[in-house]
Amino acid sequence: MTTPAQAINNYFQGRGKSNLLSWVEEPTGPTDNITWTVHCKIDGQIKGTGVGTQKAEAKQEAARQALRVSDDLV
Repeated sequence: MTTPAQAINNYFQGRGKSNLLSWVEEPTGPTDNITWTVHCKIDGQIKGTGVGTQKAEAKQEAARQALRVSDDLV
């Protein structure tokens, strides 16, 4: 099963435009209780933001949001 982050990565890679997609990962809090905020940026604009105790979880949420607001993707 393809995850949202894989889907969005595949979309841009398949079109030779992977340079338009970037991920910004920001940890906050103490090292034993980190909260991750991940932004999915398309062409420099934030299209999705995810927050979670695991980086992968936050990235998937950011990708889900980006896919929702970018109807022409996937």
